[in-house]
Amino acid sequence: MNSSQVGSVIPSSGFLTRTMLPVTLPWHKMKRIAELGPGTGAFTQHIQQNRSSGSRLYLYEKNETFRKQLARRFPELPLFDDALRLGEIVQETGHPFDLIVSGLPFANFSYELKEQLFGAIRDALADNGTFVAFQYTLLLKPHFQKHFPAMDTGYTWMNIPPAWVFKCKKALHVCHKRGDT
Repeated sequence: MNSSQVGSVIPSSGFLTRTMLPVTLPWHKMKRIAELGPGTGAFTQHIQQNRSSGSRLYLYEKNETFRKQLARRFPELPLFDDALRLGEIVQETGHPFDLIVSGLPFANFSYELKEQLFGAIRDALADNGTFVAFQYTLLLKPHFQKHFPAMDTGYTWMNIPPAWVFKCKKALHVCHKRGDT
């Protein structure tokens, strides 16, 4: 397993899942959803349980071991090996993504790869769509803000390791900071 492709050796907690994907999300309005770096499928399972029956979920996982596990666990979901291919689905369907969920370990990537990924995500996201990601450090906050000027940050201690959550939009709005309650 390539350590630059894996952000953690422990699957994400239910607390992190609920912080990133709260029940208050307008699931009924989301027609196209992408998950980048689903790993073992902790977020995937949650998305599957909450998304509307008319929506489509696309998975992007580079790690071959995880891809094989995901294909067995979620055989009905389209599975791709590279998040930089987000634009292909937008081009094929003519519809951008309403929600892009990321478990990608951006801190492990080169500056060039981060730039490519953030650009691909921004370009594939609907104008009113949401990009939500977690990281184990706040050091990447300026990088997120460079590409997504509208961003809320949250934090959960109830994950190993504790994690920062970035909820991003393309358009500017008032940003808030939240932690566990």
